[in-house]
Amino acid sequence: MTLRVLFLAEGTSDSGLIRQIERIAVEAHVDIAVTHPDLARLPKPPGPGVAAKLRAVLEIDGSYDLLLIHRDADRDGRDARIAEIFDAVDRNAPGTPHTAIIPVRMTEAWLLVDEAEIRVVAGNPNGKVKIDLPAVSRVESIPDPKSLLKEKLALASGLTGRKLQKFNQRFPQNRRLLLERIDPDGPIAKVPSWCAFVTDLKAGLWHATGSQDRAR
Repeated sequence: MTLRVLFLAEGTSDSGLIRQIERIAVEAHVDIAVTHPDLARLPKPPGPGVAAKLRAVLEIDGSYDLLLIHRDADRDGRDARIAEIFDAVDRNAPGTPHTAIIPVRMTEAWLLVDEAEIRVVAGNPNGKVKIDLPAVSRVESIPDPKSLLKEKLALASGLTGRKLQKFNQRFPQNRRLLLERIDPDGPIAKVPSWCAFVTDLKAGLWHATGSQDRAR
């Protein structure tokens, strides 16, 4: 049986995580079909909170076997986000297996660990300009990883002037590509929130598979 999975992300460029989700599902020997709705296209888009987004999706598209809810920790921290997600699921889809995907502090922290991939996505894989990425052990404590990632991509591109301005405008697309290209066996494997994501997702897949088997 194929699990019907909802991926509820913070933004459209987070869709790059779907490739990682699908890869982890393959490793766990679980067949999934992922839905990633663009809620901004609704006539009345829901507010930014998890509960409002989840309620809007379920009103349109019924039920799912597994809910994957992505939320940056930001300044509130992982525990607060887990509580927020649990409460949203409990109120809107009680009993549905779910997994919280919580980068610390922002998803961009996961993209600051692999210099080779940054250079490839920047379109300058053989560039020699030093981009001085932070140590892997520090990426989760960087106050604004999004701004830092923009800076490092710009440096890696080697571009200047109008070409650099146009390149910077493609940041959402480049961010999505970096998410898709994460090497699970590379430096990211040493980032605690990434390891938690992998472990929690596998647990969610197994839970959802068990729930589906019991319902048959």
